[in-house]
Amino acid sequence: MEAVVIASAGCGWSVRARRIPVECRRHGPSAALLSITIGLMLVMGHQDVARGQAPETPGPQPDTGSRPRTILARAPKGPPRPGVRISSASPPSARDTAPPDRPADVSKPAVPSALPGSHEKRFKVRDRYGRLVVARLHGQVGDKTVLVLPDGQLGIPTMHVPTDEPFRPASADELAELLHQGPYAGYLLLKTDHYLIFYQSSLAFAQDSGRLLEEVYRGLIEAFTRNGIAVHQSEFPLVAVIYATERDFQAQMKLDPQVRAYFELFSNRIFFYQHSDHDRVEPKVAALLKPQTVAHEGVHQVLCNIGVQPRLSAWPLWLVEGMAEYCATTNSTKKGVTWAGLGAINSLNMATIIELDDPLSSQMLGAKPQAIPVAQRRVASRTEALVTETRLTPTDYALAWALTHYLARTRCGDFIKYLKHMGQLPPLEPRSPEEHLADFRKFFGADLAKVDKKVDDYLRKLSEKKQYERLPYYVVMAEQLLGNGNVKRTGWVSQSPQRIQQWVQEQIALHGNEPDWRAIPQPSRARAELVAQQWVNGNGY
Repeated sequence: MEAVVIASAGCGWSVRARRIPVECRRHGPSAALLSITIGLMLVMGHQDVARGQAPETPGPQPDTGSRPRTILARAPKGPPRPGVRISSASPPSARDTAPPDRPADVSKPAVPSALPGSHEKRFKVRDRYGRLVVARLHGQVGDKTVLVLPDGQLGIPTMHVPTDEPFRPASADELAELLHQGPYAGYLLLKTDHYLIFYQSSLAFAQDSGRLLEEVYRGLIEAFTRNGIAVHQSEFPLVAVIYATERDFQAQMKLDPQVRAYFELFSNRIFFYQHSDHDRVEPKVAALLKPQTVAHEGVHQVLCNIGVQPRLSAWPLWLVEGMAEYCATTNSTKKGVTWAGLGAINSLNMATIIELDDPLSSQMLGAKPQAIPVAQRRVASRTEALVTETRLTPTDYALAWALTHYLARTRCGDFIKYLKHMGQLPPLEPRSPEEHLADFRKFFGADLAKVDKKVDDYLRKLSEKKQYERLPYYVVMAEQLLGNGNVKRTGWVSQSPQRIQQWVQEQIALHGNEPDWRAIPQPSRARAELVAQQWVNGNGY
């Protein structure tokens, strides 16, 4: 049987983005993050290194009688999936137009002239291409000023001159030409209604990704509007960059091996790849991982561009990633992969949630059976630990999804108020974990142990539903050289790619390199346990 390697699902780099110390996602700027960011962005237009991702949120259906209000999936009948408009090796021109039967957007919120609180202050600066352009104030921290450029990038200038000239965002054609003559000169270009997709992958993969990103964009606009949360169309063309292989992806910036995609806050672009040299993922899980990764990063990008979360505003990580996971679920159909909508049950996260509460899944076989370590802080409640966390593990993503799902489906009114409050946080204003905890208690109650119990009850009922696909049981087998020719074998059984990923990361942290391991799917837990025991005893594989 072919070996399987499980890779991460939706982590961008980091600052989780997965990314300031190339960790697993950070989006709201802490004081440390701000100092690192400012140190990196010394001059406007330099290559961005600090990254992050944004959260997402859906919208509830209107109240009907005594039925509780919940943030559910998309409206009963959404528009047809948007078509891809062009594909060429050169920038688009005026002749590139959408097909006549392309549906219009469900809602067309106006694009704001400036970010709330920026007072439309404008400055003349030189961008990374040496052009003199009008930039707009995005935020300030200390004596540093962050500006937004016409192409949507953020930067910190060494010099800037106030001006009364208007700020004009670049058009899709202008940005496409600029990027095609610059950093993406060797890429093909695919243009959709809201995206410029520069790709080195196959055309089919770029088209499928474009359709999925458009579905997410339209669905979020529709959902937020339906729930009374003010949103607007993206002010800038959204950019996605697709590499052909993981090797090409990693060559641009050294990231954690588990990172499959990321959203970069300063450049305002998402990056991912099609093929991995080590991607031996079991087919059913691979079919889930790849599109959900694209959707997850697309959610971060959209939320930072439609007015839900200003870029560089300090949202707690659980909300950032919980919201992205909440709306990144996809479906595989005969017509291809589609967005499942807000509130769909995420099979990957549900497998992790169930396994974390299952004592049988926490035993690793070896010379001396031992529990699989899952680092947890000693706090009063699981909710408190999650809300105040400053770095998320792979299993924390599942917990963040679970908390978001519970709040969006059972505490919708409070949740929407909370999102609106978080949406008013200005860029660059640091927030401490204690402040995040105080905000959470303000909207959802001070007794977090009670929240824990309600979330557990909710998840127990959710797991009993047959509305999501169960994942196979994996036999995880690892070897470690002990010297003198001795080899230590360990094995365990898991249904959760996230737990397997977290175990690999913990081993890398302990030993400095990735262990020699593989994961092989089995049809049942009993069969998986038998194979694991045979492996540890030196029989098979």
